[in-house]
Amino acid sequence: MAEALLKHYVDVSANHAQGENWSIASAGCWAYPGMAATSRAVSAAENLGGDLIDHSAQSVNADLLNQFNLILCMEQGHIDFINRHFPEAANKVFLLTAMVNEDDDIDDPVGKSQSDYDQTASQILTIIRNGWERIKDLSHN
Repeated sequence: MAEALLKHYVDVSANHAQGENWSIASAGCWAYPGMAATSRAVSAAENLGGDLIDHSAQSVNADLLNQFNLILCMEQGHIDFINRHFPEAANKVFLLTAMVNEDDDIDDPVGKSQSDYDQTASQILTIIRNGWERIKDLSHN
């Protein structure tokens, strides 16, 4: 959901990203490559303007990490995984909540209710909006 919501935010917030070329992708530490987003995730993202209809999961790998200046993670366990397996990326990996000066995990709503998905999507979008300046600054380093 974070990928779709960030893409939407960048697209509709042209005054924030005007003239900038953004490359946004998501990957999972324990993802099943090719797996589609759950219907609840699709619905939650769609309700906030995001599009997950064509989403296809991919696993974190060195080539993918090397393409980005900033890697935002939902949980500390994701950061630990990346730092352990891809230490060369450690200086550009942050919790999404760190963009708003917090250090909380965003729990994966998989297997939970639509309401849980909606709440998680809303939390993600709020952090993107409120942390936008820090996201921009870190992504340009």
